Amino acid sequence: MSIEISEKSFLLKRFLIVAYGLSEADVDAFVKILGSNTGKDVDTIAGELGISKSRASLILKKLADAGLVEKEKTSVSRGGRPKFLYSVKKDELKQKLLRRAEETCKDLQSIISSLL
Repeated sequence: MSIEISEKSFLLKRFLIVAYGLSEADVDAFVKILGSNTGKDVDTIAGELGISKSRASLILKKLADAGLVEKEKTSVSRGGRPKFLYSVKKDELKQKLLRRAEETCKDLQSIISSLL
């Protein structure tokens, strides 16, 4: 039985929500970053998701704290606050997600066994 891409995407989103405690908006931002070759900054994420920059900052902080994205300071030519770029290292992320999936499945098996 083969799973369609849209179903795979749905299952991955559900996994991220359950395993990492993410919201739909968090997952949407993560998917945008995952699809980027160069990473995304707060302004870009805010614009693409139609949310405020402060909300985008909170989401990106949550993703970075969860270890799902990397936060790197960009070189800024003019004064002001430093800008950060959020990206993923796909090989490392893949291993991290596989470990979390295994842990989550073991936890679920234990819960189901204890209840039934």
